[in-house]
Amino acid sequence: MVNILENKLKEKISSLIEELEIIIGYSESKAPLKINPVFIKTKEEIDRLIFNNLCVNNLATYSYYLSADTKGKIGIILKPCDVKSIIQLISEELLIKNKIKTIVIGCNGIIDYKKINKAVNYQKIISAKLDENNITVNTIDKSFNFKLKDFFAQKCYVCNIYDNPPYYDEFIENDLKLNLEKKKEYEDIEEFEKSGLEKIYKFWEEEFNNCIRCYACRNICPLEVCRDKCIAQLDEPHWQSHKINSSEGKFFQLIRIFHLAGRCTECGECERVCPANIELLKLMKKVNQIILKLFDYRPGLILDMKPPLLTFKNVEQNIKDEELI
Repeated sequence: MVNILENKLKEKISSLIEELEIIIGYSESKAPLKINPVFIKTKEEIDRLIFNNLCVNNLATYSYYLSADTKGKIGIILKPCDVKSIIQLISEELLIKNKIKTIVIGCNGIIDYKKINKAVNYQKIISAKLDENNITVNTIDKSFNFKLKDFFAQKCYVCNIYDNPPYYDEFIENDLKLNLEKKKEYEDIEEFEKSGLEKIYKFWEEEFNNCIRCYACRNICPLEVCRDKCIAQLDEPHWQSHKINSSEGKFFQLIRIFHLAGRCTECGECERVCPANIELLKLMKKVNQIILKLFDYRPGLILDMKPPLLTFKNVEQNIKDEELI
């Protein structure tokens, strides 16, 4: 079956490649259900580009460091949800707008391979095949057939910009649309909070205890650009030990939360790469819910709007001191 969307993408990149020093995109992987980021510089490499429901990676992660290392303009292929990270970086003056050319592709959803791994009881997957509505997964012992709509990333079920990105230089429309039963934006957070403080506290104690501080969450995040100065790894002053326990895991993750408050675009990359399967996105969504209530601000949607915690006002209209005590 001819992938019309990929042909559109390759035609667009062919028309742009002469003006760009490098293009960041997606390419095939030998591992089932995975794709690889690819960095191309010549027309001969354009055929390596792909775009499908497996393109989960937020390629905006590479933009900050690559822009610092290149003299020319960078082209970057993004889903509409990923472009929010670019907007946030530009709004914080961490990225120069004129150095980045955003090629945004309309999205019909991305697959969460962790959900599939769980559905096949963590058996080794040897092959997988997707069509418009279904996914066939083959393990060593068994073949599974699933409905695609049940295995999208959680963010897809609340997405309202899949074919209407908030910012782009070039937009490639996808004839396939995201056809999912939409959920309320913070429905999962509100449901979780019904369990009560005692259970919530116990849940996070157990989650933090699983943190091995591999820093994968920090390193994949497009907004955490201070890796070489991270407080968690400083020798002087020495803030954190190398012990693996709930207390140390909590300390590191709470640093991340405060660092990303009002900045996280909920791309979900931190949770995707976490080897301990900690529900990191649940934390960031709660913070964003609070930021929205207090400051009426959503990260990554308005190019020239500063994050509220990077600005100062004598009086914040939505904050009532008596409600914070």
